[in-house]
Amino acid sequence: MACYVLPVVGAICADSYSGRYRTIRNFSLIYLAGNTLMCIAAVPVLDHNPILLSFLALFLIAVGTGGLKPCVAAFGAEQFQLPEQKELLRYFFSVFYFTINLGGFVGMIVTPIVRKAVSCFGDDTCYLLGFGFPAVLMLLSILLFVLGKNFYKLKTPKKNVILEFIKCSSYALGQKRKLSKRIRQEHWLDYAKSNFEMKLIKDMKIVFAILLLFVPLPIFWSLFDQQGSRWTFQASHMDASVLGIQIVPDQMQVINPAMVLVLIPVFDKGFYPYCEKKNILKNPLHRMALGGMAAGLSFICAGILELVLETTYPDVPQRNRISVNVINTMPCDVTIWNSLDKERNLESGNSIRFRNILKHNKTSYKLSVNAPKNCGNISLTNKNIQVQKTLEESQEDTFIISYDEIKQIRSYLTDPIDSTKSISGIPKIRIDYVKNTNLLQNITVTFRSSSGLEDMYFLGTENQDFGVIASPYMEIPQGVYECVISSGNNNRDYEKHFHLAFGGVYSLIITENHGKVEFVKLFTTSAPNSINILWQLPQYFLISIAEIMFGVAGLEFSFTQAPKSLKTVTIAGWYLSTAAGNLIVIVIAHVFKRQAYEFFLFAVVIVADMVIFTEMASGYHFVELEVDSSVLIVNQSKIEEEDH
Repeated sequence: MACYVLPVVGAICADSYSGRYRTIRNFSLIYLAGNTLMCIAAVPVLDHNPILLSFLALFLIAVGTGGLKPCVAAFGAEQFQLPEQKELLRYFFSVFYFTINLGGFVGMIVTPIVRKAVSCFGDDTCYLLGFGFPAVLMLLSILLFVLGKNFYKLKTPKKNVILEFIKCSSYALGQKRKLSKRIRQEHWLDYAKSNFEMKLIKDMKIVFAILLLFVPLPIFWSLFDQQGSRWTFQASHMDASVLGIQIVPDQMQVINPAMVLVLIPVFDKGFYPYCEKKNILKNPLHRMALGGMAAGLSFICAGILELVLETTYPDVPQRNRISVNVINTMPCDVTIWNSLDKERNLESGNSIRFRNILKHNKTSYKLSVNAPKNCGNISLTNKNIQVQKTLEESQEDTFIISYDEIKQIRSYLTDPIDSTKSISGIPKIRIDYVKNTNLLQNITVTFRSSSGLEDMYFLGTENQDFGVIASPYMEIPQGVYECVISSGNNNRDYEKHFHLAFGGVYSLIITENHGKVEFVKLFTTSAPNSINILWQLPQYFLISIAEIMFGVAGLEFSFTQAPKSLKTVTIAGWYLSTAAGNLIVIVIAHVFKRQAYEFFLFAVVIVADMVIFTEMASGYHFVELEVDSSVLIVNQSKIEEEDH
């Protein structure tokens, strides 16, 4: 959020002190310093604090970005001769936005590839190269920018406009408080006429009128910026397989800049010329309002998709409820009785789940297991068992039914199940090893993928009593794995193939008896994601349309309507609205338990917000810059009459 607050600092420097060229150059160097520090922090062999260095690097990058944001667009736009090149200026903002999205698109694709393609310092990936690549590009861009200095129109501020702006505002407010009862002025800034130039007062009236229109804008940015948070989280609950290729949920963010790159020429060469012929969407404010409505539609799509996804989410125990999971590793069927539920039959090698049982006022529950005396090829010496368990609210208990070395039926309580899926969507798995004897020691479980990669997990059992040894949950990339179970004397005691699917949560149950691995089965705790990630395309398409209509038009409006001496200030105000939008997301986050309701709320809010914005825009008086840079205020209706 800091990079959207700090544009105010860049605006002050550009409009009051160093001018836009020097401000861009200086803040670019700060940005480069941040990139360089990130590279240093990524070198583990250096004796430094990587967390502190990374924090400092990110701070410098935020400062550099903040200083650049209000200046780059304004500096590029002021190279045009107005009003003669007014149409070219409009295309400039489209090209400017195009290049921003092109950079984002290339960066999102190339940087991860560069980072993963090369290994360094003994790691599988090379973060030094990942951070170094943009640092080199930034250095090249600074050099190119400086080399072009002789071709630019360079303007240096003649006075501290920002200071005059603050003085005039303060004086006008003070005079209004003193004189408003005796003297009525048309505008509150008119109270400063006695001490300040009329040119400054007129310019300030325009700036305040523009900034007033910016008040509703944070709502749009609160929607737009959720692509990297809420929408990515939504993607992690979807099937990320596209044409046989597995993509990462984060990569869906590439869709937005890719669509913007395609749609900008379509809008500039097709849609907007058509609208001009039909005499609609003739000014930036109209385009911004329609863009906001498109953002609302995108969130309606996101909300509908979320409602569908909710039907596939894990059934996690809610408040005042519990779930009980029973796994039968016996070679015969058993009968399960739960004091909180009814009696059920459980087949050999299967599991049964008592879902979301209401706790009522009870503090514990009983579980009874009955098996036939002749269980498969085993003659049980004790075929009944009953256990009592304290109720833990919102918890899922898991009992593994097995038998010990003297052929008594046993019930083992393992660690509570975590049914929630990983944020990244990568499959989660844990291993539950049931130890019935001391004949097998130091069990190692190896998962070997078809590509030859191995994940090895050691279950130290030499100091463990009989019972269950549960590993923590581990994230393993999706795919088909050969599972090899071996003991301390390097024996391959068991081999089996498993398929781990994207979004799935699994428990690998292993039981040992008489020195042999007797039972191995992979149980699915939470089903893999089943709805394809491409169903997010409609919402990305609509938000990309919204960005083009809202973002490009907003930058154009911020520059063309602002007085010559305060253009960077209005663009800084534009970016400040983005920071406010991020703050709104933080405030509203977690208000609703269901994400779909939050999406629908944002859709309703943006529609209401755009209605208010349209009403405010209808009272705005557009300005035309004359050749001598003086400002002539023209009513919007007059502009439309001239266009006829």
